[in-house]
Parts: sequence; structure tokens; C-alpha cells
Amino acid sequence: MRVLSVPGLCCPDCAKKIDAALEDAGIDHEVDFEGKKVSVCDCDHCMGVAFDLLKEMGFEAERIS
Repeated sequence: MRVLSVPGLCCPDCAKKIDAALEDAGIDHEVDFEGKKVSVCDCDHCMGVAFDLLKEMGFEAERIS
């Protein structure tokens, strides 16, 4: 899994929205609300989709691992 820092992940509702969007896109992922992180399966396509979805939802994201 690749890990994205998502500093704008500030409430459980945001986490639910991100989780639902990634699930709808068929991306294997985990959302860590407390750590303000989203882990995405280890493929370039999935990372691109995740970055695009987060951006569309108004979240900045940075890969940290």
C-alpha cells in the first residue's frame, strides 16, 4: 500500500466521503481519520485515480510512502 497524507481530513464525515468515493472507483484503500492518511493499493493507476478523486473533493494530498 502507498500512503497519502491528507491534512484536510478533519472530520468523520470527510473520511466517510473519501471512503465511499474510493470504494465506488474500485480502489483498494484504507482511510485513517485520526492519522489524516489514506492508504491506496500499490499501483500507479490507483494512485492517479485516488489523487484525482481527492482533488475533485477539495482535498490536498501528498504521498508520504
